[in-house]
Amino acid sequence: MTPEARWQAELLELIARQEQQPDDTLGLNAAGLAVYRNNYRLGLMDTLKMIYPVCGQIVGEEFFTGLAREYSKRHASHSGNLHSYGAAFGDFLQGFPPAQTLPYLADVARLEWAVHRSYYAIDQQPLAATALADVHPDQFGQLRFTLSESSRALSSPWPVVAIWQGHQPGQTLNVDLESGGEQALVSRHAGKVRVQAQTAGMAALLLALQQGLLLEEAAGRALSAEAGFDLQAGLARLFADGLLSHYQL
Repeated sequence: MTPEARWQAELLELIARQEQQPDDTLGLNAAGLAVYRNNYRLGLMDTLKMIYPVCGQIVGEEFFTGLAREYSKRHASHSGNLHSYGAAFGDFLQGFPPAQTLPYLADVARLEWAVHRSYYAIDQQPLAATALADVHPDQFGQLRFTLSESSRALSSPWPVVAIWQGHQPGQTLNVDLESGGEQALVSRHAGKVRVQAQTAGMAALLLALQQGLLLEEAAGRALSAEAGFDLQAGLARLFADGLLSHYQL
């Protein structure tokens, strides 16, 4: 590492860690460092506001600013790409005492992160059903599918899909928090991210495949979650919607 690169790395580390004090080697005084740190923190907070607009609408701008400030104190950015910042915000909300009055907020944040992740995911060629032409039917149970980078399944004890959809432009919020949980599929089609509620069987299938389980195990979970689940129709939808990217036998 060149001296210039080392200086930059040490400066970035110092900006991100507020508890550290500057030394003479960097040539910074406390006032100068404070300016860098403040701009850095504001950048992270603005990033969170962009990624989590629904959470911001739910709690209000002032409270969300406080949440973003506390999160940025605990979580530094580890990438030059701010699109990768904020992944743990849902977990942070779940354990942050001031947010406990809204127990569904953490799962709404997890859904918003999935939306953000889907929008910025790399483009992939979807797996076609014809790719399985050489697989013998007796081996189908041993297939392991990979969901595309832009697809993500989530399960929540709260009606997170209805909450998210009710906060979209032009929509009316009408959510019964006592209506039970929802399973969501986040996916991207023609550059637009979709958030859709799923049946119990389809959600179980998606979540199992997402966890890397074999198809026979995923099918078992789907049938346990929803008696009479049509596995063939479920798989056909995975291919038709371009939700799969690879498979292994």
